[in-house]
Amino acid sequence: MKKGIVFLILFSFLVNPHQSVHSSAIDPHNTYQWPGDEEPWYEWWYYKLLDEKSGNSFYFCYGIVNPWDTQKTISSSRAFVSFGDFKNHTILQTSLPVEDFFASSEIPFVQIGKNVATDQMIRGTFQDQGHDVSWDLSFQKIHGWDSMGWGLGFPNLFNIYWHTAQMDTKVNGSITLDGKRYIIENADGYQDRNWGHRFPEWWFWIVSNAFDQNPESSFAAGGGHAQFKKDVAPLPTALLFALRHEDQLYEFRSSDFGNFFDWDFKLGSWNVTASDGFKKLEVTAWVDPKDMMDLQFHTPDGKIFHDYETLCGNLHVKLFERKALLFPWEKVVDLTSIQKAGLELGMDHIYDNDHFYGKTP
Repeated sequence: MKKGIVFLILFSFLVNPHQSVHSSAIDPHNTYQWPGDEEPWYEWWYYKLLDEKSGNSFYFCYGIVNPWDTQKTISSSRAFVSFGDFKNHTILQTSLPVEDFFASSEIPFVQIGKNVATDQMIRGTFQDQGHDVSWDLSFQKIHGWDSMGWGLGFPNLFNIYWHTAQMDTKVNGSITLDGKRYIIENADGYQDRNWGHRFPEWWFWIVSNAFDQNPESSFAAGGGHAQFKKDVAPLPTALLFALRHEDQLYEFRSSDFGNFFDWDFKLGSWNVTASDGFKKLEVTAWVDPKDMMDLQFHTPDGKIFHDYETLCGNLHVKLFERKALLFPWEKVVDLTSIQKAGLELGMDHIYDNDHFYGKTP
């Protein structure tokens, strides 16, 4: 198996030398993170793109659940590849035995059957529910973000990890769905990672790098109610926000001293204010819940996790600064993304209106 992987890497390089999986600066958190034990484990590589010319948005996910369980002693153990077409509300997936999964802990490289992903390209093909889908896409990274900050330096501390490997990237190539070919040219893209032993009770996700008047700016936010690995103590809700604007990165993490948040999340509505006393973000995101798709993930113990998501949401981000405490706030930038934002609310149950996540400012 490993010899086949090495051959595939070399073949890919020979066919397209400008798209090698080897890069001069390898992101260590974009590689395989499984520690090799036989505890519950999940890990996936998620990619999205927004093609403004056609109005289409797509996602691709390559994942593994319980990679040690070759005997499938747990029903959820599997390797999988999923595809989503948000314009047409189509979700497709193929599942394979864990033996058909390979990933490298040295470089960003994943193979599941015939489907391959790196930090610079993804290729795949499968059939599901009477549909045929295939893709061949390249990714040109512009910016990444170490979402969890110091938390990434403690690989055994939390039950879940999130890493925004490509906060902003450009995508080129093609997607073919049921014989219809989509040519992707310089589309706005994104790639992140999740891994760990247990899903959180709930989480949220907000991203955009397609702002109407500020196409060079990018924004990413995520978090939720997670746990320490050993459940040694309650873990406060995690809130992780970053705005890159005019080559400056503005970060706000609930795990960093001196950051304060007011937040309120419901399906279709996300509202957050983040501040460190000298910088402040006001974030408002919204979408009609009926325009969201329910992406269902299998947890390591066999439960279904409902991940309500759209890549066609709306986002308004305002950044303020002030020179000293008690001074008035001065607005730095006001960013808007209409029907071009990724929005997500995930939970361990089917959503109903009696649930909300947060505190009303």
